[in-house]
Amino acid sequence: MVCILDKYPIIALAVSGGSDSMAMLEWFRQNRPKESYVVINIDHHIRGEESKRDSDFVKRYAEKYGIKLYKYDVDAISFAKENGYTIEQSARILRHKIFEKATAEYAYVVATAHHKSDQEESIFMHIARGCGINGLTGMAVENGHIIHPLLHTSKAEIMEYIRDNKIEYCEDSTNLDNEYSRNFTRNEILPVIKQKYPQFGNSLLNLAEIAKEVLDFIDQNTPTLMLEDNCVYCDFKNKHNVIKAEMIRRAFSLLGINFDIERKHIDIILEFAESNANSSIDMPYDTVVYKEKDGVVIAKKISYSQKKYRFSEGIFEIGGYELQICKAKKFENCLQSGIDKNLYIAIDKLDSLEIRLRQNGDYIQKFGGGKKSLGDFLTDKKVPLRLRDRLPVIAIGQEIICVCGVEISSKAKVLEDSKQIYKININAL
Repeated sequence: MVCILDKYPIIALAVSGGSDSMAMLEWFRQNRPKESYVVINIDHHIRGEESKRDSDFVKRYAEKYGIKLYKYDVDAISFAKENGYTIEQSARILRHKIFEKATAEYAYVVATAHHKSDQEESIFMHIARGCGINGLTGMAVENGHIIHPLLHTSKAEIMEYIRDNKIEYCEDSTNLDNEYSRNFTRNEILPVIKQKYPQFGNSLLNLAEIAKEVLDFIDQNTPTLMLEDNCVYCDFKNKHNVIKAEMIRRAFSLLGINFDIERKHIDIILEFAESNANSSIDMPYDTVVYKEKDGVVIAKKISYSQKKYRFSEGIFEIGGYELQICKAKKFENCLQSGIDKNLYIAIDKLDSLEIRLRQNGDYIQKFGGGKKSLGDFLTDKKVPLRLRDRLPVIAIGQEIICVCGVEISSKAKVLEDSKQIYKININAL
């Protein structure tokens, strides 16, 4: 336990009054300076008077030894009904909200009393629910703002410590209620399996260690991804499907989506990337996936206002870009490429110009002659699909004079005698 505790000046101990958390608290009381820890107690109001009894017990202990106590009350049953959670899920969500509050306000981390048997149960339950490799690893000793200092300690060792130190604790009657999935696993399933396979618990823990090594390998071999303009590009070229799947998970994480992305979603994206389709697919949480280059782009869906402006000098915000238009005395022929390149147009013979986004029916007069639909023109120019509906255009009715950052119409070509020349430049906001 000692190796990780010195890292944190103040640790909040999550104490329910049960045997495990009281053993942890007593160990801290005997071995750590009083100013280095505080106690958190949460009454979930699941067990009525019994919940109050346990909280009062923890309060008396804290008062007896002069330990700072933070007491919280939550209504886990009502929260579960209102949000469609099980009571277990509800209690966990509310508990972790308090842990986040604690580490934001008065502690560096929260220590819970999960032990070796809890780890075995967690891994087994993850497998039963159909987890991936991440689920096989179980709990980590250090996981963000939560630490599990007893994770390598057995329940037998904890009970021996309780007996040796004559530690009082409360019995939770719901520990015998097998309607709770963890209790059912603990009381019914694992004991039966261990009768036949006594080393089953250790096998689960060994599996967790192997899974951690595999995840470490995947982590080292997964390229760094970048969030740019609410998009994440995943280059799948020469990548194994395991690495592709991890890239997809990380892309969603960069977009702020860290939960409920399931294997089926990953498989859909991988299948899409391998298909001949050249469109996009919608995904959960208002995201969309586009094919691009040797992989996919995963992006947040953003609706842009279909506002229009009269063409003039100035700075315009449109399509998520800042469009800059200014008069130019002459055409500056500089080698540029990409969406942020400068374009020059001459409007001597053009009027009624407007600045807007792409519309159905738009077309452009190409250099070399001929008229082409704007959609086909953008395909020829290899403009990514994710950009086509948001790139500002300068138009007369349905005729496109300039696709900003891409190309101009032959009608807007700057000639020797052109007098009304404008420089067009865009930058992502």
